[in-house]
Amino acid sequence: MKSKLIADAGSTNVEWSLLGSDGKVAQSFATDGLNALLSSQEAIESAFHKVHDMILTEYSVEEIYYYGAGCATSEICDKVKAALKTSWNDAECFVNSDLLAAARSLFGNKKGIACIIGTGSNSCLYDGTDIISQIPSLGYILGDEGSGAALGKRLVSDAFKEQLPENIKEDFLNEYKLSLPDILDHVYRKPAPNKFLASFVPFIAKNLWNPYIYSLVLKELTKFVKRNVAMYDGAHSLDISFTGSIAFHFDKILREAAASVGYKVTKITSSPMEGLIAYHSENL
Repeated sequence: MKSKLIADAGSTNVEWSLLGSDGKVAQSFATDGLNALLSSQEAIESAFHKVHDMILTEYSVEEIYYYGAGCATSEICDKVKAALKTSWNDAECFVNSDLLAAARSLFGNKKGIACIIGTGSNSCLYDGTDIISQIPSLGYILGDEGSGAALGKRLVSDAFKEQLPENIKEDFLNEYKLSLPDILDHVYRKPAPNKFLASFVPFIAKNLWNPYIYSLVLKELTKFVKRNVAMYDGAHSLDISFTGSIAFHFDKILREAAASVGYKVTKITSSPMEGLIAYHSENL
């Protein structure tokens, strides 16, 4: 049976959906996160081989739409496309950024400002077909405002620079059993420091009752709006929508942050996949 395969690849996980010729979902599953910028060709190929073996055998994949973290240049997109071809040689492969996935998912064929706030953060101005303007993310060191990595970085920094309330600091250090040398080793020597920093978000979420923690999240999300959304021409007259785990779980604070800068949020979703399924079903 002929089918389309859609992948929404983030640093934390990759969501896969197989669409039958009728446009309905035949199979959905998730695999480990994959950032094409940070992964070797061999690692990407290996990940795709595993996915190939998971696909229902009665389906013949004719088209693959891969949207991925790190797919920011034509060279990286070509690397991913070549890796896909090692598993699906006869399929037509389309590789684009996770940002285009967000835009298509949130707006379909309409214009708007699409934003991602998950482990990392990003945004773009979308005209209903293409991304026409983008304030660069700059990654977890130089940018990624409001992201899980940014929130985790702020929490850790505040803990060891004696900014956190003492009871919150004690709870944090007791819960994760990490010393300062442990944290520095994870951040500066081990792989995926952005995922490590984002792993502290559950602690932040359950301590939102504390005014300091609430303010920390509000300030980070406000920073995202000011340094990204506000930079697009005509932003006040456009729909502004978000996708991603951080945007979804802190939706009320995100709306408060946007309102404080004079913006209204149209939509917030946890993941682009549902919107991508609708988009590609309509465009069979």
